[in-house]
Amino acid sequence: MKKITLLLTLLISSIGFSQELLTNGDFETGDTTGWIGNAANIVTEGGNSYNSANVAAAGNSFDVNLSQVLSITSGQTYTLRFDAWSDRDRTLIAGIGLNESPWTNTIETVNLTSSSQSYVLTLTANFGLANSRVLFDMGAAVGFVGIDNVSLQVLNPEDDARLSDLKVDGTSIVGFDAAKKTYEYEVASGGVVPTITATASNTNATVTITPATAIPGDTTIKVVSVNSSDTKTYTVSFITEVAPTNAPTTPPARNSWDVISLYGDAYGTATGFNGVSWDSGSEAVEGTYANNKALKIINGNGDFVGFEVANTEGYVDATNMTHVHVDFWVKGSYVTGQVLKIKLSNHNTAGSEINAIIKEIVPSATDVEKWISLDLPLDTDAREKIAEIILIYTNSAVPPSVVYADNIYMYRAATASVDKNNLLNVSLSPSPAANDLRISAQATIENVTIYNVLGKTVLNAKINKKEDMINVSSLDTGVYILKYTINNAVGTMKFVKE
Repeated sequence: MKKITLLLTLLISSIGFSQELLTNGDFETGDTTGWIGNAANIVTEGGNSYNSANVAAAGNSFDVNLSQVLSITSGQTYTLRFDAWSDRDRTLIAGIGLNESPWTNTIETVNLTSSSQSYVLTLTANFGLANSRVLFDMGAAVGFVGIDNVSLQVLNPEDDARLSDLKVDGTSIVGFDAAKKTYEYEVASGGVVPTITATASNTNATVTITPATAIPGDTTIKVVSVNSSDTKTYTVSFITEVAPTNAPTTPPARNSWDVISLYGDAYGTATGFNGVSWDSGSEAVEGTYANNKALKIINGNGDFVGFEVANTEGYVDATNMTHVHVDFWVKGSYVTGQVLKIKLSNHNTAGSEINAIIKEIVPSATDVEKWISLDLPLDTDAREKIAEIILIYTNSAVPPSVVYADNIYMYRAATASVDKNNLLNVSLSPSPAANDLRISAQATIENVTIYNVLGKTVLNAKINKKEDMINVSSLDTGVYILKYTINNAVGTMKFVKE
């Protein structure tokens, strides 16, 4: 089935465009010259030769392969053209890759039918070795696969029908990749169809945008190369937003000095986050769901989103905190192997991580699209300069496209009540205190910490006896909270400094 298009391609290359890099791409030698792989099998029908493979049992896609070894340059962009067909509807993986470990590749999956179709793939190499290859993997599905007229050339700019950017209402789509042709974008049901703008890699290419007519609906972006040799169609599917319909459980009331709120409204103004550039394109945007503010995390190319602590110091001292809490809501069906984690990165004065605290929960099959809480002890790990927080939402499983998070905070477990103060016979005098504050109890007081009403530590003292005087002369006038430890029991009392 040699085609005039192939002859024209060869003619164009001969007059100054990209040089053909493959040998025997049209299989007209009648044998496997230049080709390797267990799928290499040349047949000739009606004077035309092509590669014919039959997959009897489905397995890994690479179990049945046709390849040709050649040199590939890292960072170079190539055009791979071929004709392919099958005896049924099925898929075929085509691309370029290493012919040795670690088998790095740049590939695309195409859909085959019983009619021969011409495919044009634009592939940018993220590897480079003399021992590289053009590859066709077909072992993932049963059936006949015919391949013919294979060509690989360095990309001619006039052949380029890719997009370099795709925006929805002026904002680039998270995780955009020129090789990825389909995207989903969540919007409110019945809302206005967002405006799509597209930028072609070659600004002289023709871009035609056909907007969706309603929500849900599809906007298509058709890109025709300058010389009309290639056409690519991108699709943005606007779907009804899947989001929480209720708020997570309201966190319990706590003293301000017993909690460090990183995100959420439960404990007043939170410390807050700054975004980072090293989280593989993931994005966190605050929205309101069921009258509750939460972070909507849109996955990029990885499985986590990172934040920096947004206060003046750039970190929080969580030494006195005993637990960490996050509420998660994961969009989509349950995936075996799913985990949800928080990583608290502890830094030194130079701004480098010296240790990290990672806590995780494993959702069950019943934890589908509902709020679930991670609430775990921090143990004994150092945490005096928590500067970065990372939310991780998969382990080895496929990461979800959207995760919601709320109520991200660290806290100190409940302290002793007034009854406990009475039981331990703890007393403070005088109140108000001018210079010295007397503390006494029926058992040995191990240590005390004094906080102002904002929860900031203003004084620490080791006591190790039943009665002592604490010098508070340096404190400003106002109300303070004194926390004490007796026999591993923790309690608090108020006093006034005059």
